[in-house]
Amino acid sequence: MPPAMGQGGHGPAFGLATPTLPQGGWNYNSTLMSVGTGERSLMTRQSLWYGLTEHLQLNASVPVTLRSTPSPPTTRGGTMMGGLSSLEVSTYWRFHRQYLGVGKRFESTLLVGGLYPTRDYGRERRSGPGVHLAAVTGYASRSIYGWAGGGYQRYAARNGDRPGDLRYGSLVLGWRPAYFRRGSTPDWRLFVEALGESVGPERRDGSAVTGSGGEKLFVGPTTLGLYGAWGLSAGVLIPMYQDVPRVQEEDLRLMFNFTYWF
Repeated sequence: MPPAMGQGGHGPAFGLATPTLPQGGWNYNSTLMSVGTGERSLMTRQSLWYGLTEHLQLNASVPVTLRSTPSPPTTRGGTMMGGLSSLEVSTYWRFHRQYLGVGKRFESTLLVGGLYPTRDYGRERRSGPGVHLAAVTGYASRSIYGWAGGGYQRYAARNGDRPGDLRYGSLVLGWRPAYFRRGSTPDWRLFVEALGESVGPERRDGSAVTGSGGEKLFVGPTTLGLYGAWGLSAGVLIPMYQDVPRVQEEDLRLMFNFTYWF
Protein backbone atom coordinates (compact mmCIF):
# COMPACT_ATOMS: atom_id res chain seq x y z
CA MET A 1 0.00 0.00 0.00
CA PRO A 2 1.24 3.55 -0.68
CA PRO A 3 2.37 5.64 2.30
CA ALA A 4 0.50 8.64 3.68
CA MET A 5 0.10 11.45 1.20
CA GLY A 6 2.78 13.97 0.37
CA GLN A 7 3.66 15.62 -2.94
CA GLY A 8 5.38 14.33 -6.07
CA GLY A 9 2.68 11.87 -7.07
CA HIS A 10 0.88 11.35 -3.76
CA GLY A 11 -0.47 14.79 -2.93
CA PRO A 12 -0.93 18.26 -4.43
CA ALA A 13 0.80 18.90 -7.75
CA PHE A 14 2.07 22.44 -7.10
CA GLY A 15 1.66 23.38 -3.43
CA LEU A 16 3.47 22.51 -0.22
CA ALA A 17 2.28 19.56 1.90
CA THR A 18 3.36 18.10 5.25
CA PRO A 19 3.60 14.27 4.96
CA THR A 20 6.88 12.34 4.69
CA LEU A 21 7.62 8.76 3.67
CA PRO A 22 7.66 5.99 6.30
CA GLN A 23 11.01 4.82 7.63
CA GLY A 24 12.83 2.77 4.98
CA GLY A 25 10.33 3.74 2.25
CA TRP A 26 11.49 4.64 -1.28
CA ASN A 27 9.68 6.73 -3.86
CA TYR A 28 10.54 7.37 -7.52
CA ASN A 29 8.87 10.28 -9.34
CA SER A 30 8.88 11.21 -13.02
CA THR A 31 7.40 14.65 -13.63
CA LEU A 32 6.59 16.64 -16.76
CA MET A 33 6.23 20.41 -16.25
CA SER A 34 5.37 23.22 -18.65
CA VAL A 35 5.33 26.97 -17.93
CA GLY A 36 5.08 30.12 -20.01
CA THR A 37 2.98 31.48 -22.84
CA GLY A 38 3.28 31.07 -26.60
CA GLU A 39 6.67 29.35 -26.81
CA ARG A 40 6.60 27.30 -23.61
CA SER A 41 9.37 25.91 -21.41
CA LEU A 42 9.07 22.13 -21.10
CA MET A 43 11.06 19.86 -18.82
CA THR A 44 11.02 16.54 -17.03
CA ARG A 45 12.30 15.97 -13.52
CA GLN A 46 13.38 12.61 -12.12
CA SER A 47 13.31 12.39 -8.33
CA LEU A 48 14.23 9.76 -5.75
CA TRP A 49 13.00 10.05 -2.16
CA TYR A 50 13.92 8.00 0.91
CA GLY A 51 12.39 7.90 4.40
CA LEU A 52 15.36 7.98 6.78
CA THR A 53 12.96 7.98 9.72
CA GLU A 54 9.18 8.37 9.99
CA HIS A 55 9.64 12.14 10.18
CA LEU A 56 12.83 12.77 8.17
CA GLN A 57 12.97 12.33 4.39
CA LEU A 58 15.92 12.72 1.99
CA ASN A 59 15.44 13.73 -1.64
CA ALA A 60 17.45 14.06 -4.85
CA SER A 61 16.03 15.56 -8.05
CA VAL A 62 17.51 15.88 -11.56
CA PRO A 63 16.00 18.07 -14.33
CA VAL A 64 16.05 17.38 -18.07
CA THR A 65 15.14 20.37 -20.22
CA LEU A 66 13.16 19.45 -23.34
CA ARG A 67 12.44 22.99 -24.56
CA SER A 68 13.81 26.28 -23.24
CA THR A 69 12.84 29.90 -23.91
CA PRO A 70 15.04 33.04 -23.90
CA SER A 71 13.35 34.39 -20.72
CA PRO A 72 11.86 31.55 -18.66
CA PRO A 73 10.01 32.67 -15.51
CA THR A 74 11.76 32.39 -12.15
CA THR A 75 9.77 29.67 -10.41
CA ARG A 76 10.07 26.18 -8.94
CA GLY A 77 7.33 24.66 -11.05
CA GLY A 78 6.22 22.46 -8.16
CA THR A 79 7.14 24.03 -4.84
CA MET A 80 8.45 20.77 -3.32
CA MET A 81 10.65 20.10 -6.36
CA GLY A 82 13.67 21.95 -7.71
CA GLY A 83 13.67 24.96 -10.01
CA LEU A 84 13.18 24.56 -13.72
CA SER A 85 16.86 23.84 -14.45
CA SER A 86 18.57 22.96 -11.16
CA LEU A 87 19.77 19.79 -9.50
CA GLU A 88 18.43 19.71 -5.96
CA VAL A 89 19.30 17.72 -2.85
CA SER A 90 16.94 18.37 0.05
CA THR A 91 15.48 17.10 3.27
CA TYR A 92 11.96 17.24 4.74
CA TRP A 93 11.68 17.27 8.53
CA ARG A 94 8.22 16.83 10.01
CA PHE A 95 8.94 18.44 13.36
CA HIS A 96 5.40 18.52 14.73
CA ARG A 97 2.46 16.12 14.72
CA GLN A 98 -0.72 16.17 16.81
CA TYR A 99 -3.42 13.50 16.52
CA LEU A 100 -6.95 14.88 16.68
CA GLY A 101 -8.84 11.59 16.37
CA VAL A 102 -8.88 8.42 14.28
CA GLY A 103 -7.21 9.23 10.96
CA LYS A 104 -7.03 12.97 11.80
CA ARG A 105 -3.84 14.91 12.41
CA PHE A 106 -2.39 18.39 12.51
CA GLU A 107 1.30 18.59 11.55
CA SER A 108 4.11 20.84 10.33
CA THR A 109 7.14 20.21 8.10
CA LEU A 110 10.34 22.12 7.34
CA LEU A 111 12.10 21.86 3.95
CA VAL A 112 15.79 22.67 3.37
CA GLY A 113 17.45 22.19 -0.02
CA GLY A 114 20.57 23.01 -1.98
CA LEU A 115 20.46 23.72 -5.72
CA TYR A 116 22.99 23.63 -8.54
CA PRO A 117 22.00 25.13 -11.93
CA THR A 118 22.50 22.90 -14.97
CA ARG A 119 21.57 25.51 -17.60
CA ASP A 120 21.59 29.26 -18.14
CA TYR A 121 18.56 30.96 -16.58
CA GLY A 122 18.59 33.55 -19.38
CA ARG A 123 20.48 34.12 -22.57
CA GLU A 124 24.11 33.16 -21.75
CA ARG A 125 23.61 33.89 -18.04
CA ARG A 126 24.09 31.24 -15.37
CA SER A 127 24.00 31.75 -11.62
CA GLY A 128 25.99 30.09 -8.85
CA PRO A 129 24.53 27.47 -6.46
CA GLY A 130 21.35 28.22 -4.55
CA VAL A 131 19.34 27.41 -1.45
CA HIS A 132 15.64 26.73 -0.87
CA LEU A 133 13.91 27.03 2.52
CA ALA A 134 10.22 26.40 3.15
CA ALA A 135 7.74 25.53 5.89
CA VAL A 136 4.20 24.17 5.74
CA THR A 137 1.52 23.31 8.26
CA GLY A 138 -1.95 21.83 7.97
CA TYR A 139 -4.63 19.26 8.65
CA ALA A 140 -5.23 15.85 7.08
CA SER A 141 -7.93 13.22 7.58
CA ARG A 142 -9.46 10.40 5.54
CA SER A 143 -11.77 12.85 3.76
CA ILE A 144 -10.40 16.42 3.74
CA TYR A 145 -6.98 18.06 3.61
CA GLY A 146 -5.72 21.60 4.03
CA TRP A 147 -2.13 22.88 3.91
CA ALA A 148 -0.69 26.40 4.02
CA GLY A 149 2.98 27.26 3.65
CA GLY A 150 5.61 29.45 2.12
CA GLY A 151 9.19 29.38 0.92
CA TYR A 152 12.24 31.34 -0.20
CA GLN A 153 14.76 30.54 -2.94
CA ARG A 154 18.02 32.39 -3.62
CA TYR A 155 20.95 31.79 -5.95
CA ALA A 156 24.49 33.05 -5.51
CA ALA A 157 25.89 35.36 -8.18
CA ARG A 158 28.19 34.10 -10.91
CA ASN A 159 30.25 36.81 -12.61
CA GLY A 160 27.81 39.30 -11.11
CA ASP A 161 24.73 37.60 -12.63
CA ARG A 162 21.87 35.84 -10.87
CA PRO A 163 18.07 35.59 -11.09
CA GLY A 164 15.91 37.43 -8.62
CA ASP A 165 15.10 35.94 -5.23
CA LEU A 166 11.86 33.93 -5.19
CA ARG A 167 9.36 34.19 -2.35
CA TYR A 168 6.15 32.20 -2.55
CA GLY A 169 3.13 31.04 -0.61
CA SER A 170 0.77 28.14 -1.31
CA LEU A 171 -2.65 27.07 -0.11
CA VAL A 172 -4.07 23.60 -0.82
CA LEU A 173 -7.58 22.31 -0.10
CA GLY A 174 -8.31 18.65 -0.82
CA TRP A 175 -11.27 16.27 -0.77
CA ARG A 176 -11.45 12.49 -0.94
CA PRO A 177 -14.95 11.46 -2.12
CA ALA A 178 -16.83 9.00 0.10
CA TYR A 179 -16.72 6.25 -2.53
CA PHE A 180 -12.91 6.06 -2.28
CA ARG A 181 -12.85 5.87 1.52
CA ARG A 182 -14.06 2.26 1.36
CA GLY A 183 -10.76 0.85 0.14
CA SER A 184 -11.73 0.98 -3.53
CA THR A 185 -9.02 1.01 -6.19
CA PRO A 186 -8.05 3.15 -7.89
CA ASP A 187 -8.27 5.74 -5.11
CA TRP A 188 -8.77 9.38 -6.18
CA ARG A 189 -8.43 12.78 -4.45
CA LEU A 190 -9.38 16.22 -5.76
CA PHE A 191 -7.59 19.47 -4.90
CA VAL A 192 -7.86 23.21 -5.41
CA GLU A 193 -4.49 24.90 -5.21
CA ALA A 194 -3.44 28.55 -4.99
CA LEU A 195 0.15 29.73 -5.51
CA GLY A 196 1.44 33.29 -5.11
CA GLU A 197 4.96 34.26 -6.17
CA SER A 198 7.06 37.39 -5.68
CA VAL A 199 10.35 37.61 -7.59
CA GLY A 200 12.98 40.22 -6.81
CA PRO A 201 14.97 42.07 -9.50
CA GLU A 202 17.48 40.14 -11.56
CA ARG A 203 21.15 41.05 -11.03
CA ARG A 204 23.45 41.59 -14.01
CA ASP A 205 27.10 42.57 -13.61
CA GLY A 206 26.30 43.14 -9.94
CA SER A 207 23.48 45.66 -10.55
CA ALA A 208 19.70 45.25 -10.39
CA VAL A 209 18.00 45.08 -13.78
CA THR A 210 15.32 47.77 -14.00
CA GLY A 211 11.85 46.40 -14.68
CA SER A 212 12.68 42.78 -13.80
CA GLY A 213 10.89 40.72 -11.17
CA GLY A 214 7.27 41.09 -10.11
CA GLU A 215 4.30 39.23 -8.63
CA LYS A 216 1.95 36.46 -9.82
CA LEU A 217 -1.05 34.65 -8.39
CA PHE A 218 -2.30 31.31 -9.74
CA VAL A 219 -5.33 29.15 -8.87
CA GLY A 220 -6.36 25.83 -10.35
CA PRO A 221 -7.61 22.25 -9.96
CA THR A 222 -5.43 19.17 -9.54
CA THR A 223 -6.13 15.50 -9.00
CA LEU A 224 -4.38 12.45 -7.58
CA GLY A 225 -5.01 8.79 -8.34
CA LEU A 226 -3.48 5.83 -6.48
CA TYR A 227 -3.47 2.20 -7.61
CA GLY A 228 -1.36 -0.22 -5.60
CA ALA A 229 2.25 0.95 -5.71
CA TRP A 230 1.54 3.41 -8.56
CA GLY A 231 0.40 7.02 -8.42
CA LEU A 232 -0.66 9.61 -10.98
CA SER A 233 -1.19 13.31 -10.30
CA ALA A 234 -1.95 16.10 -12.75
CA GLY A 235 -3.09 19.67 -12.65
CA VAL A 236 -3.26 23.10 -14.18
CA LEU A 237 -2.75 26.55 -12.66
CA ILE A 238 -4.40 29.58 -14.25
CA PRO A 239 -3.00 33.10 -13.62
CA MET A 240 -5.40 35.34 -11.69
CA TYR A 241 -2.99 38.28 -11.37
CA GLN A 242 0.35 39.15 -13.01
CA ASP A 243 2.50 42.24 -12.53
CA VAL A 244 5.66 41.24 -14.40
CA PRO A 245 7.45 42.18 -17.65
CA ARG A 246 5.51 41.02 -20.71
CA VAL A 247 8.10 38.36 -21.60
CA GLN A 248 7.54 36.81 -18.14
CA GLU A 249 3.75 36.60 -18.38
CA GLU A 250 2.18 33.12 -18.39
CA ASP A 251 -1.10 31.77 -19.73
CA LEU A 252 -1.07 28.61 -17.58
CA ARG A 253 1.13 26.00 -15.89
CA LEU A 254 0.78 22.28 -16.46
CA MET A 255 2.11 19.30 -14.51
CA PHE A 256 1.87 15.51 -14.88
CA ASN A 257 3.53 13.20 -12.37
CA PHE A 258 4.00 9.41 -12.20
CA THR A 259 5.10 7.78 -8.94
CA TYR A 260 6.22 4.30 -7.92
CA TRP A 261 6.71 3.26 -4.26
CA PHE A 262 9.11 0.43 -3.44
